[in-house]
Amino acid sequence: MTGRSHIQREHIKRNQGIALPAVIFMIVIVALLVGAMARILNVSSAITDIRLQSSRAFWAAKAGSEWAAYQIHTNGNCAAATGTLSINGFSVQVGCASADYDEAGNTVRVYEVNVQAQSAGSPTDLDYVSRQLTVVLNVES
Repeated sequence: MTGRSHIQREHIKRNQGIALPAVIFMIVIVALLVGAMARILNVSSAITDIRLQSSRAFWAAKAGSEWAAYQIHTNGNCAAATGTLSINGFSVQVGCASADYDEAGNTVRVYEVNVQAQSAGSPTDLDYVSRQLTVVLNVES
């Protein structure tokens, strides 16, 4: 029986450490999965930030168009509705053009208001956003 137990001891000795490569493999796989999940979370967060900035830029442009409509209503001309505004960190440029038309004996003045809202920085920045609106207003006199 001593021979058999000697063979068993040799077999056990040869199989020692067989779990080590499997454990290393599992550690590498888990580390890769954690890294991939962190990257996905980072990209998702950046996309959410850009969407939020884009929405803010739209509403800044909308506020610029409403400002121009108020200026046109109050002063009756495009000159008062042209300029650059600063709204919640966005630079908002407002431009206006007008033309008079005769419609069924009535004079109608049509105002075309172009508004562009852009975030600080340059277009090459990753978090730069810009939105442009065109609003047409008809004023009958």
